[in-house]
Amino acid sequence: MDRRQNKTQAQIKAVFVTLLAKMPIEKITVSRIADLANINRGTFYRHYKDVYDLHDQVLSDLMIDMTQIFKATYPSESTYHDDFKTLSYLLVTYIEQHKSTVAVLLNHPQAGAQAFRQVKRAFIQKVLLLEKDRPNNIPSLVEIDFIVSGIMGLVTDYVSQQLTLTADELYEEIYRLLQKF
Repeated sequence: MDRRQNKTQAQIKAVFVTLLAKMPIEKITVSRIADLANINRGTFYRHYKDVYDLHDQVLSDLMIDMTQIFKATYPSESTYHDDFKTLSYLLVTYIEQHKSTVAVLLNHPQAGAQAFRQVKRAFIQKVLLLEKDRPNNIPSLVEIDFIVSGIMGLVTDYVSQQLTLTADELYEEIYRLLQKF
């Protein structure tokens, strides 16, 4: 994909997130997105089937990015706690950079619960996959679910500003909690 297409898609996504922050997804139209993004409807349809496809792509992009961070920095046995520090830092930094999008997706009445479940499920699957190779450290599904749910809860409260911490404080707290496990 060329630079122009990337710019157009980024513009469409930004407009969509802005609209989603103000109204339910059912009320968002392709015409409204096209108008605000200063494109025609045909351009929208070259990239997305409909508004729901756009929503899924925005969520998918976040999931792919966070999963890549997770996979690249999930602790190995030799550097267990140092890698948790890196993992915590990179995830919180990414969330901070995409805070408005994450906040809209997690706090949206219809989409929020779905987004939360998808991210949670993906992280639980990754942890189970990565932990199965560790013969002496196989946490239970309940323990993994508890940890991931707790971190997701902190992130949700952070992006919705119910938790008044800086990004650095959030990263330090997540790292401190992960060290206990």
